[in-house]
Amino acid sequence: MTSEAIVLLHGLGASAATWDRVEPLLAGNVLVPDLSGSDTIEHDALHVAREIRVAGFESVTVVGHSRGGLVATSLAEQYPTLVRRLVLVATTPTVSSRLTSRGLSERILRTPLVGNAVWAMLPARMLRAGLGSAFAPSGPVPEFAVQDLLATGIRRFRTSTSSIDHYLEERSLSERLPALSCPVSVVYGLDDRRVNSSDMALSASDPRIDAYPLPHEGHGAPWSSAGAIAAVVNGQASPSVARLPATTLSPSLRPVRWTPPKSTARARAKYSDTPMGSIRRVELPGRGPEDVRLDSQGRILTGLVDGRVLRVTLIDDSTSTVETLADTGGRPLGITVVDDSTILVCDSERGLLRVDLGSGCVDVVLDRLDSVPITFASNVVRAPSGNIYFTVSSRRFSFDDFLADLLEHSGTGHLVKLTPDGTARIVVDGIQFANGLTVSDNEEFATVVSTGDFEITRYSLVDGTAVPRTLIDNLPAFPDNISVDGDLTWVSMATPRNALHDRVARLPGIIRRISYSLPEKLRQGERTTWVMAIDRNGSIVHDLQSPTPDFAMVTSVVRRGSHLILGSISESALAVVDLPDHPQGVVS
Repeated sequence: MTSEAIVLLHGLGASAATWDRVEPLLAGNVLVPDLSGSDTIEHDALHVAREIRVAGFESVTVVGHSRGGLVATSLAEQYPTLVRRLVLVATTPTVSSRLTSRGLSERILRTPLVGNAVWAMLPARMLRAGLGSAFAPSGPVPEFAVQDLLATGIRRFRTSTSSIDHYLEERSLSERLPALSCPVSVVYGLDDRRVNSSDMALSASDPRIDAYPLPHEGHGAPWSSAGAIAAVVNGQASPSVARLPATTLSPSLRPVRWTPPKSTARARAKYSDTPMGSIRRVELPGRGPEDVRLDSQGRILTGLVDGRVLRVTLIDDSTSTVETLADTGGRPLGITVVDDSTILVCDSERGLLRVDLGSGCVDVVLDRLDSVPITFASNVVRAPSGNIYFTVSSRRFSFDDFLADLLEHSGTGHLVKLTPDGTARIVVDGIQFANGLTVSDNEEFATVVSTGDFEITRYSLVDGTAVPRTLIDNLPAFPDNISVDGDLTWVSMATPRNALHDRVARLPGIIRRISYSLPEKLRQGERTTWVMAIDRNGSIVHDLQSPTPDFAMVTSVVRRGSHLILGSISESALAVVDLPDHPQGVVS
């Protein structure tokens, strides 16, 4: 018999496909039973125990998502010698913490006769809309989730939901978990819209339980934060205190009325003329790899929303290694490589930092300009002379409120030069959301992305002046970070031009204040995977776009051999895309 294995248990209305992104990342033998959803949690646990025995496993780590977490708990209660470790992901600890049970839709579906009739009439698009709360905020609903729910049927749906209530009415997880003999880990998203995050934090507050709160994550962490889940299961993640969701106040906007350039037809297209190659995700142990850079060995450096700086080594088309090199203690954004042991990082919370990759030591290079704290350091370049250039996107708003700056359009971004003697000065001021940056080796010019203007501008730096020349304007999407590739400049295109954004820009400011209160998904616009490359004259050489649900909100791009490496502030992975053999021009 095999002594160790990992068992993955899916939730209500789901299937083994829940774990498709997690399973390849796990070390060891993996078993993914199909939970048919019997009338009790205990009966499902018995079914799983039988499958484990048939597979020949003596002891297992059991990972349960949502309702599957309750089945995993029951398995540990009934068969303590079988369960070596328990990992619960987005598992409701009490009846009252199930937010969906309070909703009208579930109450209707659980009503005999009426629920049957409603279920029979529900089209797939309505099921998809209903499943929106099961995944990360503003994220897509994968097609398998819709098909899984359709296959569940109303009868099994009712039986499964009732078994959840009966199990938790008998005893809550806060009572059950401390009584178990095996180690317990609780993983939960701080933005879960199906289970109360505060209640899950409470269930993980016992000192004998390890808590893993996931910022900016919802209920579907096995899909949208696969790398983070795998890191917990593999013992590669460090637990933290059981955090509660943060309460934040919306910023106050002082909108400036302006007239955006009329968007081109390209802004409304969903595909590029030259097809984008297939996208391979490289899962990470956290979210938001905003910038990507390469060291001299072709390894990828990036930073996550939780402050970690990672090095990713692509071994082959299916294998990679991920190392944590440092923690900035803030939110790392733009990165530049000084050498293989040192990088500079723009941290949106802490300013310009120097990171020693060997020791993990983080030093503050600059956190104030003219005695004023740097609020939103964005991207950085170090010239061969030792001069450092970096952008500050906004004086008004923090990284978390970047959409507010784009809506306000007050133009408080700037380009800063820091000399080796520590003298810092603003080279260019008044930029509309200063973002991506490159600087020529001889420092004759700096190329700066003005995201708020859909423009990339080249500034002459000769004689200390900064004379602007528009390199390309009226881009069909919000441009973000850029990278140099010989005579080309690669441009990441975060989201297509938003018709709502363009319309309200011309209207009184109060309209934009109202629009900022709209749901995040409406404010952010359509999901797309999009990059461009322009030559030294600003002509488009490559234009690659796909509306695939596999990756979106591209905020950085760098070429690595015959591939492009993409970063994103919303994904929990990098993307690797094949580069076309021959560049092709496009019609704007």
